[in-house]
This record gives sequence, C-alpha cells and structure tokens, in this order.
Amino acid sequence: MYKGGKMRPQISSRFPRMPTVAARCLSFVSAAILIATLAACSREPVPPPPAAEAGVVQVMTEPGDAEILIDGRSHGRSPAEAGSALAIRLPSGDYTLDARKPVDEHIDLVGRLEYRHSADKPMPPVTIQLAQRLTPAGEAFMVEQQQRLNAREQEIVARFEVNEDGTATDTQTGLMWMRCSVGQEWTGQRCSGEVLRLSWNQALKAGEDMVFAGKDDWRLPTREELYTLVYCSSGRRFALDAESGSGACEGTYRKPVILDAVFPDTPLANYWSSTPNEMFSYKAWGVAFISGLIGAGSRTEYVAARLVRSARPAE
Repeated sequence: MYKGGKMRPQISSRFPRMPTVAARCLSFVSAAILIATLAACSREPVPPPPAAEAGVVQVMTEPGDAEILIDGRSHGRSPAEAGSALAIRLPSGDYTLDARKPVDEHIDLVGRLEYRHSADKPMPPVTIQLAQRLTPAGEAFMVEQQQRLNAREQEIVARFEVNEDGTATDTQTGLMWMRCSVGQEWTGQRCSGEVLRLSWNQALKAGEDMVFAGKDDWRLPTREELYTLVYCSSGRRFALDAESGSGACEGTYRKPVILDAVFPDTPLANYWSSTPNEMFSYKAWGVAFISGLIGAGSRTEYVAARLVRSARPAE
C-alpha cells in the first residue's frame, strides 16, 4: 500500500533466522556431545579387572584330624597322619587360619595362625599348633566344680580354731599346730622368713627345744598326724599303704596341698614326721606337701618341719 506517494516496507510477522551467540554455543555443545557419543560407541568395551590368581597353601595341624577354617569358613580337615597336609587353593592376601578338634563336651583343641599368602610363588607349608580350651559346657562345669570345692574347703577350714598367737587347733583330732614352719616367724597374719631344712635328728631336737605361744611341749608329729594336714583340692587321692606310703593327691589340684587359710606361706617341700621306717633303720617317714605323697627318706636328708602338741581340753 502506498501513502503519500511513498512506499513503506511491510514488516513480516515472522522473525528472520538470525544466528545469535547462544545459538552458536548450543550448536557447539550439541556437536561435542555427538562426537563424544560416537567416539564412545566406536571403542571396544572395557573388560572387568582380572580375578586374583589362586595359589595353594599346605596346612598341617599338631595333632592332626582337625577342622580347618579360613576367615571363619570351613575348608575341610587336616590329615590324621603326621607330616601330611591339607591343600587349599587361595588368592593372594592376608588370612586368619583356625583349627579346632573336639575332645569331649568340656574340652576342644584349638589353634590360630595369622597368614599372608602369595599366589605367584611357592609357599612353605604352615603348621597350626593346637592347645586345650574349655567349651561353654566345660566353663560352666568348672564354675560349678569351683563352687563345690570352695564350699568343701570352707568346711575343712572351719574344722580349725585359728588363734592370733600363730597356732591352730584341729577340733577333730585335738592337736594344736604351729601355723608356720620351723624357721619362720608369725607376723600376726602371715609367716615370714626362710624355712629351715633339718636332718631328722635336728627336727626332733627342734621340737624338744621349742617354746612358742607360751607352750614348751612342742614335738615333731607322727606320720599319721602330719598326713591329716594334706588337703587335695581335687577331692581325690590315691590309696594309702601302711608299708609303701603313697596317698598322694590325684588329678588336678592346688599346690602346696595344705590349707593356706590355716597354714600360710607353706613351701613346696617335704616335711619330717617323727615316725621311723621299720624296714630301714636309716630312714624316717615324711610327707611331701607338693603332692601329698607319704614317703621315707634318709634321716640325714635336710627337709622342712612343722611342730605340733597335744592340746588339753581346757585349752
């Protein structure tokens, strides 16, 4: 349309396709993504890391025929034959090797070994040493046994009237004992000093010369009297023979075999009795408080002594 003889250009309702900075950037980004995608598609797939190379470890146990566990997982049993091994294939790495062999409901044999394995070279055999360990049932049994032993020991301790002057009176036999061995001193609670080692004649003389707790009639005890002090915490002992002695504690027991609550600081030693050996005139009887064994030794041997007296009812 013309007005005033001049022609006005008509403006189109559509914008012309003019390249802008944003459009150019978008084109570059799209091209980059397309190129990267095409490059990725053209590459070969990346393989997963190779599995660790496995080697062999030879496992032996002493004793044999034990279950082998590696990091808690069972791998079979070791051979029963000595010197034979169980072959186990493992990748390189650090492992905890356990071995266990049940003995009974109370005891297992167990062992543990920290092991570093290399799969790319020969490895020397490994040996797991087994040792005893209580099972849960065994631990419960030991607690019960200890409670029984404590109760039994308290009953025996109650048999003695323990005096502050360093003496103890056995209410069953009527004997009054020195709580300390000859050579020791009573401190009011314990025995201090070295225990004297005496020949049999010297031990007899020590009783005759002793004045203690206001009493001067101390003597060396007879074999039977001395044996009454033996306390087997296991609750078991071998039979006592009048001629050969024996009578030692049996099983597992606390040493020395005497009540520490009544006779403290007793050494693991032999003690003289006043009883001579009838078969051999050069011997006399004594008691070993390491085991409770009654035996005869040469009268010239130097061993320990504990003195006793026959307490009167009024005392």
